Amino acid sequence: MNILFFCGSLELGRDGVGDYTRRLAGECAARGHACLVLALHDCHVPRPSDLTVDNVRFVRLPAADPWPERIACALQHLQRFAPAAVSWQFVAYGLHPRGFLPAALLRSAPDLRGPRCHVMLHELWIGLELGSGWRARAIGWLQRRGVVCLLDQLDPDCVHTSNPTYQRALGREGCAAGVLGLFGNVPVESDFSVSTDSLARRLPAPPTPDGAAPLVAVTFGTLHPQWSPTATAAWLRATALRLGRSPTLVAIGRGGAHAPAILNQFRQQGVAVVETGDLPGASVSHLLRAADFGIAPHPWALIGKSGAAAAMLEHGLPVLVPRDDWRLRGSPGVARVASDPLLTRLAGLDEIRTDRWLATRRAPQSALPRTADSFLAALSLSS
Repeated sequence: MNILFFCGSLELGRDGVGDYTRRLAGECAARGHACLVLALHDCHVPRPSDLTVDNVRFVRLPAADPWPERIACALQHLQRFAPAAVSWQFVAYGLHPRGFLPAALLRSAPDLRGPRCHVMLHELWIGLELGSGWRARAIGWLQRRGVVCLLDQLDPDCVHTSNPTYQRALGREGCAAGVLGLFGNVPVESDFSVSTDSLARRLPAPPTPDGAAPLVAVTFGTLHPQWSPTATAAWLRATALRLGRSPTLVAIGRGGAHAPAILNQFRQQGVAVVETGDLPGASVSHLLRAADFGIAPHPWALIGKSGAAAAMLEHGLPVLVPRDDWRLRGSPGVARVASDPLLTRLAGLDEIRTDRWLATRRAPQSALPRTADSFLAALSLSS
């Protein structure tokens, strides 16, 4: 079967949805499906590019080109490729810097749906949360109109999103969406022989008199200012001292503009912090496997959309979710959160629960095959 994927950008390591689409297409290709991934709004290429890697064809259309030209090019590729199904891997900001969908794209959407159409909504619109300001709600209203219009125009056979909170928000718009679990964008490395050494070289010497190994938490990716880490740092320090170990936080990758202030709060509470900067995927996998647990500072209600949390879970790490401050605006209750036994909220985490949770670590296993199974089954393309 031929499957065409649409996304925004395909710059490796610079676009989470693009990386996700690359790996999903690769898994489908490994199962015998012919896959074409087409980036409709790629800010990282000056001219159209067409490259085949590992039996997957990647076409990238520059964001600087007029939308009518890009749409015409996309239509040509669709007609030549003749896909059995088209999958839209959607995030509004991937198609416009302010998340507003172009009118030309909305008009042409029916011609870009294919015989069977799937939409994966990685993001919805801003202003969804209780307490959001008028500006966010106003922009979100315009973004929501675009998303709903796109869904109306595509008339998809199947709609997915990443978490039950978004599922509930879509249901209020009359869209019945399923939840498709994410996989991480850090492939699990099978060779673990160098992991412990690579971690030890990066950590400061343990300050405990008996030389006990430090209690290592790991986080990676952007650290957003909505996370106030004071309680997390205090819990990490208290837990490590109770276990006779020294507290350490390893921050992997590009933390963003707010990372220095957030990480400094850990240092102020006596937690050693190691910042690795950008690392190859294999090195990230090694560090994840060698850590004691992960910290995913995404709100609990939206934890299903966190690629970092998904990667930690794939590596068998217990994952601490320190934020529980997000509520869906206009919702009478808290949406069910699809959970994993390795996930736990910081709130109410006492000593007994902490010890049990830290002991829940499991063997690493990629979630990609399971996600591909569900994806292909939804399109009735299972091999």
